[in-house]
Amino acid sequence: MSRAKTKDILDVVISEAQARTKLNASMLKLRNKYGFAPEKGISQKEMQSRCDDLVGEVRKVVKEYVRTTGKAPDRMKNRSRYVESKDFPRKKYEGLQEYANVPDDKLKKAPLHTSEAIGNLLNFNADYLLKSAHEAAVKARTRKEWQRAEYEYVEKNDYNLRDLYDDLMQRLDDPFEPITVEEYREERRKWKKCGYYACDNYFPREKGHMESDAFRWSGINTRRSDAKYCCGGCRKKQENALVRLEKTGTLLPEHAYEYILDDARENRAENEVAKTDENIEKIARKR
Repeated sequence: MSRAKTKDILDVVISEAQARTKLNASMLKLRNKYGFAPEKGISQKEMQSRCDDLVGEVRKVVKEYVRTTGKAPDRMKNRSRYVESKDFPRKKYEGLQEYANVPDDKLKKAPLHTSEAIGNLLNFNADYLLKSAHEAAVKARTRKEWQRAEYEYVEKNDYNLRDLYDDLMQRLDDPFEPITVEEYREERRKWKKCGYYACDNYFPREKGHMESDAFRWSGINTRRSDAKYCCGGCRKKQENALVRLEKTGTLLPEHAYEYILDDARENRAENEVAKTDENIEKIARKR
């Protein structure tokens, strides 16, 4: 190889290294500026402005890097070996597999000069933009919209109306000792839906309930004739919900409509994983 050609190669390598160092420094500044959570209660407009500024600055930085090197920022690769089968030796990832199989914990700590680090910073801020948009939509909900959400929110569903009808119909259609239509109607009138907005349970509330063998099927205790709730717990929860209604405009607890950020969602998912020895080791390695 001629000296001139060698010099050209060295110039390219040095130029790329300098451009990478410059990109790394620029991304460090951007991370220090935008890589933190915004103020609590930031408006959607303010968060949108922050994201627009970030995108503009990232575009300039990447454009300068591409102009200097003639290529996009580096992408992370998984250069480790994997076991395809116990009968075959460990193999290296090849082609697109190298990019597709980078572990999540390494992607989160991507070097600043990589495309993954740029994506992480953009995604971090985009997540807060979605959160601010969600919070704005929540504040704008009408009472009618909240009522629909409350209707769809269910915490308890041990013995609902369909269960009751199914059991009554089985006794009505019993081939040996069927109940009459009058008995069916009389028994149905003894059951009431729980008064807690998030409970779909039905319960009996007359002393005469289940006196007949034909109706001893559910194992649900009879409540007083003036009972509104299937249990004391539901009564207390409804009282708390009414207090929330006065403060927030909805019966729903905050966790039922809050926006969960990506990091928090991943942490919750890890905590919900079955605590086997293997899973505990995986979680420990990630941390």
